[in-house]
Amino acid sequence: MINQITGIQPVTLTETNNIAPSTSKINSFSDFLKEALNKVNDLQLQAIEDDKKLVTGEIDDINKVMIDAVKADIALQLTIQIKNKVLEAYQEIMRMPL
Repeated sequence: MINQITGIQPVTLTETNNIAPSTSKINSFSDFLKEALNKVNDLQLQAIEDDKKLVTGEIDDINKVMIDAVKADIALQLTIQIKNKVLEAYQEIMRMPL
């Protein structure tokens, strides 16, 4: 689904506002979104792997398993809330009169 996002041009910062040097470059929004979703996915996969290792006895530290599970849950909840806010903003823009 993420691979379907196209047509977004990369943005670069310039020195006109002295916020960042001209050498810094911001990736396109789609690249940022892909990277963020991949990180959330990696956290989910790590939590699943820790659960499997705990069940098989490869990990004795239940604290690490619980911390990884909570990190994955918080990241997923944050992603869902961001999606909801983006949709709300889109719907608000669509309701604006022309």
